[in-house]
Amino acid sequence: MRPSLRVVPPGFGMAAAEPEAPYAVHFAGDRERLQLATSALGLGIDLREPDMAAVWGPRPVLEGLAAKLEELGSPHAGRLRAFLSPVTAWRLRKRELPLDRPIVMGILNLTDDSFSGDGVGRDIGTACAAAERLRAAGADIIDVGAESARADRPVLEAEAEAEVVGRAVEALVREGHVVSSDTYKPAVARAALAAGAELVNDISGLTLGTGAAAEAAAAGAGYVLNYSYTVPKRRPDAPPVYADVVTETVGWMEARLEELWACGLERAQVAVDPGIAFGKSHDEDLQMLRRVGELGTFGLPVLLAHSRKNFIGSVGGLPPAERDLETHVVSALAFAQGVRIFRVHDVAGARRALGMAEAIAARGPGAYAPGEGSWPWRAGASAAHMTRAEPAVPPPPGQRW
Repeated sequence: MRPSLRVVPPGFGMAAAEPEAPYAVHFAGDRERLQLATSALGLGIDLREPDMAAVWGPRPVLEGLAAKLEELGSPHAGRLRAFLSPVTAWRLRKRELPLDRPIVMGILNLTDDSFSGDGVGRDIGTACAAAERLRAAGADIIDVGAESARADRPVLEAEAEAEVVGRAVEALVREGHVVSSDTYKPAVARAALAAGAELVNDISGLTLGTGAAAEAAAAGAGYVLNYSYTVPKRRPDAPPVYADVVTETVGWMEARLEELWACGLERAQVAVDPGIAFGKSHDEDLQMLRRVGELGTFGLPVLLAHSRKNFIGSVGGLPPAERDLETHVVSALAFAQGVRIFRVHDVAGARRALGMAEAIAARGPGAYAPGEGSWPWRAGASAAHMTRAEPAVPPPPGQRW
């Protein structure tokens, strides 16, 4: 599945060193108007692949290209505009979460069969205590699920699941939590939203229809579109075969987003999730993570649900409960590629890792410049160049020593 538009961003190091670092924009179709637009602007265009075109340029150049494509009536104009005008705050039901910082979603499984062994069961008091620990560790959102996504665990009857989830969400909202409902079932989404949930985290990828998305739209809630090769809790009969798993995921997202807009959801409400462990081999999960920045093509928030998953076990050989360190490494690398929402088990560790990733990848010169009390030298230091309480030479401007 080939997308109409796919944007490959520069690496964050290049972007930091060169504010006008070029993006690679790949277009499918409408080559004649693309040639006219690029010719008028003096831009190069690569036409070597049939019915495809590639253009390179920094954001200001791409703004000019979008304007010229609009003038020529090209359908690519709106798609390029969406990339160039990204959502800056994820709009949930009653609040907005700014995307200029990491957003951490803490996992709360109301089950006893979670793959990583962290389920809290059905007791509401136990669930509330676990949610409070997640919030104290730095969770912005509590993601509540009552059915394991494992293919070897049973599908729950929707009405019974809705009753459990509704009671839990009501209690959590009463205690001031921002709650997400981890479900693909319309009845469960409806119960959670009626109890005060702010968003629906739907792992189905619309493979079972748009019912859960329609519930989110009707409530004015947030919604997560998760890539899924097949229906939830069913492994494909034959392994999927991808020519390019990342390009095909971007194309899949493009088609599904059209269905969401038809449901009444708006851009600011929708986050996209590449679906780690959904219809991809562990190697393909890693390919997706290497290029997850390409999901920024749509200008929508990107959510990553990777915590403790089995691709980590393929790399390091550790069981799920021992994979938090690797989870945080993945989070930091993904943040540098533009991911801003992270669904994790270990919230405290995620906050530490993402705090450092944010300092390196998203803050400019001077963000950590010296201030009162920032000097590390102590009075009476015995080093030859530090026999006094003050340093021998002044600090370089804008730097700590």
